[in-house]
Amino acid sequence: MKRNFIYIINWLLIIVAVASCKKDKENSNLKSVFSYVADGFKVTFTNFSSGAKTYHWDFNDKPGDSSSLKSPQHIFSRKGDFLVSLTAVNGNQTDVFTDTVSILGPNIKIDGDFTDWEYVEYLHTNSEDFGGNIRAIKAFATAQDINFLVEGTTAMKMDMIDMYIDADNNPATGFSSWDYPAGSGTDFLLEGPATSPSWGAGYKHSGAPGDWSFNSVFAFDTDMHFSAVKPVSGKNIIEFSIKKSALGSVKGAINFALVELDAGWSAIGRVPENEQPESKFISLQL
Repeated sequence: MKRNFIYIINWLLIIVAVASCKKDKENSNLKSVFSYVADGFKVTFTNFSSGAKTYHWDFNDKPGDSSSLKSPQHIFSRKGDFLVSLTAVNGNQTDVFTDTVSILGPNIKIDGDFTDWEYVEYLHTNSEDFGGNIRAIKAFATAQDINFLVEGTTAMKMDMIDMYIDADNNPATGFSSWDYPAGSGTDFLLEGPATSPSWGAGYKHSGAPGDWSFNSVFAFDTDMHFSAVKPVSGKNIIEFSIKKSALGSVKGAINFALVELDAGWSAIGRVPENEQPESKFISLQL
């Protein structure tokens, strides 16, 4: 009887050992790996991991942006290089694969088809009681151009615009506008009709910050490109671009404000809000 008991115990130990070896062998096949395809800011990930039961993705974008899906999509918030990690999990075993995901951003074309702006975040949205005809603006810079998309009410026509640009990202230089006491510094004034840009021009500031002194340096029809103003879902939208070269050696960031004018040169739309103690130009990282 005692011999049979020992025999049974030995067999149980063998079974446990075999099962343990099998489990270790299964876990030894755990491997994390992925590939990706970027379409503007939207990235589709394909998971090629093996031996995993669950997954954890860290996109290294905004805080808390993660996923437990096997092969997720993620909308990145900006262009740049992101270290994305995929952790494959099987029980208490893990394997981590990290790769650099390069986001170049959307291929913006100034053609009146605004779908290429879908995943570009709003750079500024006016408060409800401010801004007049203009409600919000998006912007995206490429190596050659700075692109803008402007949303407004159905009254927004853009027959005449003033755009103020702090091209050196230094509000202490250029013209200081009383409309934006918290920071302006206009190095370039862009003035003319967005709807008929043949005679619009870009003017460069000269003199002291309080001097309204600007000299023409480029033309709308050579260094800017405008779409028509189009109605979309109860609002009017226009997109346009400015060649970086027209603004000199811009780098890092620019600051700007955009004004829509009526036939009497009175402001009827503006982004951002003005004439408030905290009013300042919008900053765009290039």
